Amino acid sequence: MIPFRKVLTTDKPTIDAYLAEAGIPICDYTFTNIYCWQHQYDTLWAEVHGSLVVRFNIGHGERGYMVLGCSDFGQLLPELMDDAHTAGLPFRMIAMCRRCAESFAAWADAHYGLDSEGRAVIFDTEAEAAACVRRGSECFAICDNRDYQDYIYSLKDLCDLTGRRYQPKRNHVNRFDALYDYTFDELRPHDIDECLQIERSWQQRKEVDEATDVEHRTEHEYEMSEEQRAIRRAFDDYAALGLYGGVLRVEGRMVAFTYGSPITPEVFCTHIEKADSTYEGVFPMINRCFARALAARGYTMVNREEDMGLAGLRRSKMSYYPAAMQEKMTLRALTLREIECRELWQRVFGDGRDFIDLFLTEVYRPENMLVRCDGDGHVVAMLHIVEIDTTYGRTGYLYAIATDEAWRGRGLASSLVEEAVGELRRRDMAAAMLIPSHEGLKAFYARLGFEDAGYQLDFSEGFDLGTGDPQLDRAMVLPLK
Repeated sequence: MIPFRKVLTTDKPTIDAYLAEAGIPICDYTFTNIYCWQHQYDTLWAEVHGSLVVRFNIGHGERGYMVLGCSDFGQLLPELMDDAHTAGLPFRMIAMCRRCAESFAAWADAHYGLDSEGRAVIFDTEAEAAACVRRGSECFAICDNRDYQDYIYSLKDLCDLTGRRYQPKRNHVNRFDALYDYTFDELRPHDIDECLQIERSWQQRKEVDEATDVEHRTEHEYEMSEEQRAIRRAFDDYAALGLYGGVLRVEGRMVAFTYGSPITPEVFCTHIEKADSTYEGVFPMINRCFARALAARGYTMVNREEDMGLAGLRRSKMSYYPAAMQEKMTLRALTLREIECRELWQRVFGDGRDFIDLFLTEVYRPENMLVRCDGDGHVVAMLHIVEIDTTYGRTGYLYAIATDEAWRGRGLASSLVEEAVGELRRRDMAAAMLIPSHEGLKAFYARLGFEDAGYQLDFSEGFDLGTGDPQLDRAMVLPLK
């Protein structure tokens, strides 16, 4: 059993040593984020076989492992998978750079497989490999989710704001400069009470009115109570965490604050930025002031973390023109049935593995996949349920309905849809929806009770479950209440 334990400030030197050795500018690779968000993710850590393992509960009954410094997955992987399976959860590794993900895939191609019972096999010889019915990286879904990529900016760009593309930012900064008598100083412990007041007032305004101007939006739209707890934890241990921040004041009154911590000697990570948006241009001004302060300390780049798939937040971050997007790969172990469903998906729809693996890691839930099998137990038809919110209420969206060509005309798709509708009724869902892959299927689904309602679905945030053209994302509907 892996000796996982809570993250304490006294663990910082040990964990920092692994993070520094990795030298990868990922925001998750900061002790501050590991420590301050542990209440939300039930974060625990351990040293195992010379590696750092940080374990997160990431929601939807999933557990993720961040692994650094591993030199032998043959020893480590069975213990990690056993830890996940003991909890009845699928195994996944998260926050991997592309190089690390590719290195693991190469190791898996040479040493990993599944036997006929779906059990993991670590092999070193061809004789051992012969016991595997599936081998290598095909036993995993490996993907890079754009929603979790970090935005990395050139500090010189943020300091100077030169060129036509930064004209709107310069206008906001110049307006702030003209309107207000302001100062910018390093955040000190005696400023913390004022910072908390700014944070409270920001939360109150956010509850009343979600700002539509992306310039006045925070860059961290997490669940409010969780972010508040993370900020308070950071301030409680500000010195021990080695944080550096800044405060912006107008006529002596604090109107904005920010803080973060280094990832590498060249890259700093901004964790939090809060401001009183009633002051025109306050966000661009705190951004530029802090960029200049970081540049003066020798940093050349700043990581401003991910956008979590939020459309407005993405527009805001892109408006500062990142110099790079830092990939964060996810790797999820698949069962034999899930591998067969991926192969069926590829045969029927022709989608690439990257797209399917993204679905399998970010959207798919085992309890939401319905299948039909042949006499040998191999998957020949499938359907996925995705729970979404619509104006009807909680809705079951039926997705990737597929039947192997050799098995069509036997009523498999009809039986899957009918089973799915029955399941949605048991879950007390308000409606079932689906988007036919072509016009000719509308009559088929109409016979199963779906109305050609042309209901517009919005997949602008998160995984795109639509057609690829938002104008065509119009669903047929089966009301269930």
